Amino acid sequence: MPGTKLNSDQRLSLIVETQRCIAAAGDDLQTVMQVVADRSQSITGADGSMVNLVEEDMIHTRAVSGIAAGAFNARRPIAGSVARYAIRSGLPVLIEDTVNDPRIDQVQRARVGDTSLICVPLFRGEDVIGTLNVMSCSEQQRLNENDRETLEMLSVVLGAAVSQVAEFEARRAQARAISRFRTLFDGASIGILRLDAAGVAVEVNPALEEMLGASAQQLIGSRFTQHLVPEHRRTVEERLTEMMDGACESFQLEARCTTRGDGLVWALVRAVVELGEDGRPAWAVAMIENITERKRAEQELIRQAELNEHQALHDPLTGLPNRLLFGERIGQAIRRAERDGSRIAVVLMDLDRFKEVNDSLGHAAGDQLLRQVGERMSKAVRASDTVARLGGDEFGLLLPDLDGPEGALPVVTRIRAALERPVYVHSLPLAVEASVGIAVFPDHGSDAQALIQRADVAMYDSKRDSASFTFYDEDSHDSDISRLTLVAELRRAITGRELLLHYQPKAALESGEVRSVEALLRWEHPERGMVYPDSFIPLAQETGLIGPLTLYVIEEALRQGREWRDAGFELSISVNLSTRNLLDREFPSQVAALLSRWGMSPEWLELEVTESSMLANPTRAKTVLSELSALGLRLSIDDFGTGYSSLAYLRQLPVDEIKIDRSFVMGMGEEADDAVIVRSTVDLGRNLGLEVVAEGVETLELWNRLRELGCQTAQGYFLSRPVPAEELAQWLRGRRLPLTPVDDAAAA
Repeated sequence: MPGTKLNSDQRLSLIVETQRCIAAAGDDLQTVMQVVADRSQSITGADGSMVNLVEEDMIHTRAVSGIAAGAFNARRPIAGSVARYAIRSGLPVLIEDTVNDPRIDQVQRARVGDTSLICVPLFRGEDVIGTLNVMSCSEQQRLNENDRETLEMLSVVLGAAVSQVAEFEARRAQARAISRFRTLFDGASIGILRLDAAGVAVEVNPALEEMLGASAQQLIGSRFTQHLVPEHRRTVEERLTEMMDGACESFQLEARCTTRGDGLVWALVRAVVELGEDGRPAWAVAMIENITERKRAEQELIRQAELNEHQALHDPLTGLPNRLLFGERIGQAIRRAERDGSRIAVVLMDLDRFKEVNDSLGHAAGDQLLRQVGERMSKAVRASDTVARLGGDEFGLLLPDLDGPEGALPVVTRIRAALERPVYVHSLPLAVEASVGIAVFPDHGSDAQALIQRADVAMYDSKRDSASFTFYDEDSHDSDISRLTLVAELRRAITGRELLLHYQPKAALESGEVRSVEALLRWEHPERGMVYPDSFIPLAQETGLIGPLTLYVIEEALRQGREWRDAGFELSISVNLSTRNLLDREFPSQVAALLSRWGMSPEWLELEVTESSMLANPTRAKTVLSELSALGLRLSIDDFGTGYSSLAYLRQLPVDEIKIDRSFVMGMGEEADDAVIVRSTVDLGRNLGLEVVAEGVETLELWNRLRELGCQTAQGYFLSRPVPAEELAQWLRGRRLPLTPVDDAAAA
């Protein structure tokens, strides 16, 4: 029990017995420490004990017995432990009243429950490697000086045993670490080598041998940098020197290594310094990872990125710069021109009747034509000029470093001369004609957008006037901005379905019965008010919006026709076509799709064309009209008598109706020639089996006279002005049928 006084023989006997127990425990450190803890508790008759090892500034409890069992594997700062007094003095510390002693951590004491304690330092040579704590929880039999002396004598044996086994275990751990390192070194998938201070290889692993295609015997003893390409050799040597001089502890870089057979591999070199016993850099360990595939993938990504950038800035069909790059180069040319005081010209060129090539020969032929035009243009310009394809059949030219506007003419003349030679597509010689517009910096604009816009305006002027080329004329285009704005707003109005239709009835002259109406387009502009077709239809024809605009009108008319028929009004609706509609081979199929969508029979839709629109391309117009007629639609020739179509041509067209132009009808009462034309037209229609409609009927006198001539149908203000659909329905409901002109006039 604690406090038992032992003589020298008894203590010696305990020490010898403890040595035998320790020897029997073998060289396992944990087992030895547990023996020390158990023997210490047994010798002193204490209630518990623990063996702690010093780990830097912490104390780690590695073995416990008795009441100390809960402290196993705990780590505590030495500075807060009673062990600090034993470690500092190198002598055992006896505390007979732990409850009131200020050296005790009361939180830790409460966990253990001890009332007295002895802490004995354990030495390896002169260094304290740990402590042995023995504690008692008895109030009467506390640990005393006799116990301290016994443990002090025993500590020599205990310390030596723990120190010897710990050292042995450390060597064994070191051997295991070396073995693991060797396993990792030899089995690593990346190359590893060890270099001396001069950069000479002293050890290499199999992975590096395989990577460089050289044996360990060939590599060891040689400078590693000898296996690098010259442009990377010096850099690696400099970094190794810096590291061995202590300037850095590691470095990482990419370098190309030479291999057997003059091969090359990309390597990621990561080197760290290894210190000698004197604490100075002695060796370098370098890990060499083969990144050839990664570099190849990176190069492919770079190539793909460059390709993507090229594709983003170039037209895929012709390889020419696209609109984006064209704009960027104009901006660059403007900045140069501002510095040197020169001028630049922006030229836009549009191929005339290109759509006919696509429609007649197919898009592949059209693409071939565009490529050849691009090649001819590129050969006709200067090295400093830029040829771009802006989209469709539109090309752009940038002509920098000009002395004046006239400097653009030689290039434009060469391009037009290059296009005068026929272009052969599918062995067919095709004549290429183009409309050219020119805008000059700084005369016509100060930025790329303005110059392109002004050149575009000039190009459409060239197309309208059939001129070889046209310079932008500011004086004659005061309303350009308004005009271009109107085009953009019209495109938005079509997409947003902001346009509306008014309808003008057509009535039988004999009975006054309304059997059909003509759909007339109106635009209720939010700022301009009511905009009539004369203001925006020409713009639609110039800009290519006439196609979607016509389809918009047809669809809206069919929707309204469906609504009227559901309400009991059986009215056919006529819609006006343009020249471009008659050149569009896809137009008939688009009309058929709209009829199907709205569930309308073809005979309920009538399409009106003018003589002039048919004469633009008689062959194509006849083909398109024949396809429309085959759908079951009624076809009408509008403004008949104002064109120059021959009777022979008219007989070939699948038309059902002719409409006498209002100018002849309204002049019947004053001009004898107009009356003759009207009478002849009525007779012609009767002989050809066509219905004849008189436009511009504004008086009762004209109504009666046309009826006497045998004209079947009238349209004009005498009957009704064009009105919205709702108003027309109300008007129809209020009319009395059958109706005579006299009755109608009297009712008015």
